[in-house]
Amino acid sequence: MKIRPALAVGRARGDLAVALVAKGALPDPGPALRDALAAAERTGDLKTTFRTVSLFHQPPKAAFRRLGCVGLGEPDTADTEKLRRASAVAQAAAAEVGVASFLLVVGRAGLGTVPPFAAGLAVAEGLALGAYRYEPPKLRRPKPRKAEDCQVVLAGGGARDRRQFRDGLELGAIGAAATAFARDLGNQPSNRCTPAALARAARELAGGRIRVKVLERAAMERLRMGALLGVARGSDEPPRFIVLEYRAGRAKGSVCVLGKGLTFDSGGISIKPAAKMDEMRYDMCGAAAVLGLFHALARGGLGASRPRYDVIGLIAAAENMPGPNAQKPGDVVRAMDGHTIEVLNTDAEGRLVLADAIAYARRFHAPVRLVDLATLTGAVVVALGHECAGIMGNDQALIDALREAGLKADEPLWQLPLWECHKEQLKSKFADLANINGPQHGNGAIAGAAFLSHFVGDVPWAHLDIAGAAYGGVAKDYYKGGAAGTAVRTLLHWVRAL
Repeated sequence: MKIRPALAVGRARGDLAVALVAKGALPDPGPALRDALAAAERTGDLKTTFRTVSLFHQPPKAAFRRLGCVGLGEPDTADTEKLRRASAVAQAAAAEVGVASFLLVVGRAGLGTVPPFAAGLAVAEGLALGAYRYEPPKLRRPKPRKAEDCQVVLAGGGARDRRQFRDGLELGAIGAAATAFARDLGNQPSNRCTPAALARAARELAGGRIRVKVLERAAMERLRMGALLGVARGSDEPPRFIVLEYRAGRAKGSVCVLGKGLTFDSGGISIKPAAKMDEMRYDMCGAAAVLGLFHALARGGLGASRPRYDVIGLIAAAENMPGPNAQKPGDVVRAMDGHTIEVLNTDAEGRLVLADAIAYARRFHAPVRLVDLATLTGAVVVALGHECAGIMGNDQALIDALREAGLKADEPLWQLPLWECHKEQLKSKFADLANINGPQHGNGAIAGAAFLSHFVGDVPWAHLDIAGAAYGGVAKDYYKGGAAGTAVRTLLHWVRAL
């Protein structure tokens, strides 16, 4: 979607202008629409209840043929999530009317305590993510989309407010496009989104400050990535290990962001139930988040921020299938860092591929911070549902920074404990570690993080289990269903603050 700042309401013309309206704090839509808005308020036809849409036709010679309004509720309840959702409602209303482009008017007085920059971010995200549609392969071409072009203006406030709002709009559009990119990857069927397809998507991001390298099976064998290769053994689709590097310039080191890239997870020999197994296309949403981050970095998603660290993205991509060469429960594999692992359950495969990704990060990039993202456990869905991701790790400052970034993106992260007793539960009689704990222990989501902690060493590290948040959440205007593109915007906020 094309999102552009408008210099002033009075200069704009078109088929539709939409105003976000808060109770008692109407925006000034300019002389061409001011009287119509005031008249609608006087007659009671203007609804300011959150998400309520009002639509008014204008005289033939008016600057706009229609005036639409979307309610924000009380100004003192304004927040970025409401602005994001109201903007998505405005885009949907414009598409329903059938216009190609429209003007969105946001009143400074209706923002409450939301800073103009954050408001601009949220408005752009709501518009673009609300317009998102996955285009599945079908016999007939999809119909042309409506309301894909929007000019946005902040009415009221000073020059500084308007400048900060425009800056937020620009970065919000970049972050939303990156999220849509991640959604597209996640929504594709697994016969289209293979490890090789993820590698192609990564290579297309190369250029400028971004370099991309892809390791194939032979290179992984030389590095002795036995944990990752063991997972890939049952599939005809060869694995890929993808390395993306964003060079910040005058960096003081690097931070590594790792993504689980299981493009399909049958569970292997420990096969999953048939019901909803098709949803295992989403088991690469951690990888999609990393690629989404680099999509934004490639398009100026840092804005005026100048991170002190290079950003390294690592993706372990494979399929987990029950083929004739698949690893079996009880097999022992050796990870890249030398740890031996007893594979008690082949469906606990994400932690295996991430173990080698962590070992690679430590050997070749010596990160000062390390973050992994994975649709790792069903247990985190049981614990937290689909509206929140879990976070664990060994460094509270890093966890707090990511949680703060999640709050800014309205992608909440809930911290779960990670104690020594949890790590001890992963000890094995037949290897250094087992890939699951015993059924008597419970704490399945924590066990996944506890396993990974053995590979991290003393590197400050945080693990995001996004299994619930990656897909299946409640529809909320800017998300209708399917892959959510979870954590792309959270990672962007975090990187900007480095």
